[in-house]
Amino acid sequence: MLQQNIFQNQQQVLSVDQRQSLQILAYTNQELDAFLTEEYMQNPLLDCKRDRQSEIIDSLDSHYESASSYRDHYIRYEDEDSDRRGDIRAREPSSLRQQLKNQLSIRDYSDEEWKLIDYLIDCLDDKGFFTCSVSEIASACGCSEQIVDKCLRDLKSLEPAGIFSKDISECLLRQLEARNETDQVLIRIISDFIPDLLQGNLSSITRSLGITTAKCRSCIQKIGELNPRPIMNTESGQTEYIVPDILIEREHGRWKVTLNDAWMGEYTYNGYYIHMMRTASDPELKDYFKNKLERARLIITSIERRRNTIIRIVEAVLEYQNEYFANGGSLRPMTMEAIAQQLDISTSTVSRAIKNKYIQYRRPLLLRDLFSNAVSDAAETSARLVRSRVSEIIRNEDHAHPLSDDKIAKILKGEGTSISRRTVAKYRQQLGIPDSRLRTYL
Repeated sequence: MLQQNIFQNQQQVLSVDQRQSLQILAYTNQELDAFLTEEYMQNPLLDCKRDRQSEIIDSLDSHYESASSYRDHYIRYEDEDSDRRGDIRAREPSSLRQQLKNQLSIRDYSDEEWKLIDYLIDCLDDKGFFTCSVSEIASACGCSEQIVDKCLRDLKSLEPAGIFSKDISECLLRQLEARNETDQVLIRIISDFIPDLLQGNLSSITRSLGITTAKCRSCIQKIGELNPRPIMNTESGQTEYIVPDILIEREHGRWKVTLNDAWMGEYTYNGYYIHMMRTASDPELKDYFKNKLERARLIITSIERRRNTIIRIVEAVLEYQNEYFANGGSLRPMTMEAIAQQLDISTSTVSRAIKNKYIQYRRPLLLRDLFSNAVSDAAETSARLVRSRVSEIIRNEDHAHPLSDDKIAKILKGEGTSISRRTVAKYRQQLGIPDSRLRTYL
């Protein structure tokens, strides 16, 4: 017999803006910076007091190379001891030569060509550019220009992409080719407008190519992701550092919490485009600016909400774990649920706010490691800390009268940790401690 039933169910559905705000909350500072950079490049209504375009341009400018002759580059030591001209320069890592030659097949080259390849590698400058002319190299080595051209062409095909380029434009174009990048506007900017880019003449670029400022910004951002110094990619063994998201200080007996985000710059609204929006007569243009302004407003509001939420949570954690941070004591059992209840926010908000974030007080510490998971029916108990407490209780027990698992459970319950006898037994076994009947110290 078929029967129809009607049920009433209440369910919260998050809007697109709410989901975006929660996503921003979960970002680490580095992730947030990447997100904001992308938004800044696409939204003219969003402004940043940190001039990202200038940073990228300055980075390119510092590595910009103009062509130089073989004599300028390599025979500048001609008046010195001529026997030293064939030496490998000290600034070139010895591993670079081997790394490049390992990518070539020994059977494809004659002994003469291998010597030429060594010579060509010696002619690289400290950034990985090759600015010497083929004719000068051929004359110096006593070989044909065809052989030099063939070896140089093969060397240019090696990793890292851009090695042996004559200038920064060729270097960046080779990296685009390696990425299978087909954006013709981006390719044109790198091919024809690097001098304008370095001089900050963005209006000249947009007019010449007939593109919007947002598109130009986007291309500059992509250029900033490329490496203007190919040899940089060959350096290994670099130390990686943790960049803390939250900084903690102790001042006059009180905790001070700040987000380590000043380096991102302050995001505001672009007054020029707001004025344009207000004075525009084209309805389509007005709608475009209105949508971009709403997007900018959402992002700026979400950033501030993220900052306040994270600071509130960390302040609550410091209050809860004051003994640990101030005096080097043990961590107290603490769950996300406990912090959420104290701050009157959801547990999922706490979870997102602490995700992958590091705090800095004396040393970097993953914020998530300060929290514990629920054990049995005790929401504020960490399995790790309970095991440690069980070990401590047994270590300090009366050796003549070892405590049973049931008595240990009662002690823990008196301390506010309610777990069963069987759980105590499980933790004791994990610690490798025998039961009370075998723990005889007399």
